Amino acid sequence: MTPFASLSASILGGLGKAGSGGRVEPATGYEFPAELCYLKKPCPSLAGLGVRNKKIVIKDIHVYALGIYVDAAAAKSALASFKKKSASELEADQAFYDAVVSTPSVEKSLRLVISSRLVDRKKFLDALEDRLAPRLKQAGEPATLDNFRAQFDSVHFEKGLEIAFTCVDNKKLVTKVAGQEKGAIASPALCSSLLDIYLGADPVSKDAKSSFGKSLAAALKE
Repeated sequence: MTPFASLSASILGGLGKAGSGGRVEPATGYEFPAELCYLKKPCPSLAGLGVRNKKIVIKDIHVYALGIYVDAAAAKSALASFKKKSASELEADQAFYDAVVSTPSVEKSLRLVISSRLVDRKKFLDALEDRLAPRLKQAGEPATLDNFRAQFDSVHFEKGLEIAFTCVDNKKLVTKVAGQEKGAIASPALCSSLLDIYLGADPVSKDAKSSFGKSLAAALKE
């Protein structure tokens, strides 16, 4: 077994339930593949799993299931300075997550699967815009948000729709919907802002961030 395969197996072990080829997010039942490929080989591995919940009217719903993918071998090399800390310390250390987000050599991807029929395009994009707008304005890129929204103009939202975002070298955000590429936006600020929604100090899915931290911390200890 190659070092990377061993690392990938260890990361998957603590996530959700076993599926046919990946792991199943338990709250929604959606399966996430063990790897998500865009450019890099070997492909980034599933490292975090969770669900985005939202109160709509008077009911809490599962908006989407979420998988966070990372080039685990590159992360293990780039985060060597964190190895002295315990796994529990790393999971609680925001600097650990920030280092993953800010390191260009560590490819990161997000895979979202819409899990409620109550979620339409406007609701989905408005929720992301609430988080992205302040960050992009601060970076002097308010127009980037319009480009981001425009990628979804022809997309029909329905339960089970898959959306994937990949940050390439922390410089370009590639968006795929149902496996089809919808756009590639050159904006380091957009990459970091989107990842901060899930790995920042106030994540929209605490379970996804926590499981990501546990997985990567375990990988560093191998």
